[in-house]
Amino acid sequence: GRPHTYEYDLFTIGGGSAGVRASRWSAANYGAKVALAELPFSLVSSKHSAGGLGGTCVIRGCVPKKLFIYGSHLPEDVKDAMGYGWQFPRGFAPTVDWPKLLGAKNSEVRRLNGIYRNMLDGANVDVLEGYARIVDPHTVEVNGKRITSKYICVATGGRAIVPQIPGSDLPGVLTSDEA
Repeated sequence: GRPHTYEYDLFTIGGGSAGVRASRWSAANYGAKVALAELPFSLVSSKHSAGGLGGTCVIRGCVPKKLFIYGSHLPEDVKDAMGYGWQFPRGFAPTVDWPKLLGAKNSEVRRLNGIYRNMLDGANVDVLEGYARIVDPHTVEVNGKRITSKYICVATGGRAIVPQIPGSDLPGVLTSDEA
């Protein structure tokens, strides 16, 4: 029989770090025709309607956590700096402006989301924004449109949850979605 023709060599569902890497690598290094589906960007995720290139780690997890942790060390760093000869006004105590810190974190996350998009564009990966579902071994549906591919890569990652454990209902308990 005749070889089957597909619209794509690879269709990736999920635009987190793994999905973006697999898509870029396949397109750039193997000349594959690649498409990737990811939910529209949002700082807070949802299963069917909000996500974003970069995924949970970049948008809601690892990267924001590091920004918060680095920022949280400033009071200790100031105290340590005084021991090395740095001088501050008497009674100086750094305070945090939480809305400003959140705004800075959100700006950095948006910047990184744009970098992921630029990397995919640079590798000629077609990016489709929407919820993707597998119809059969070679067909994916995104926003009501069916697309065929020789291979389908499922790289959907995960989302934050609050486990039902003692203390999970205390004030101040939040996931990366709320921060």
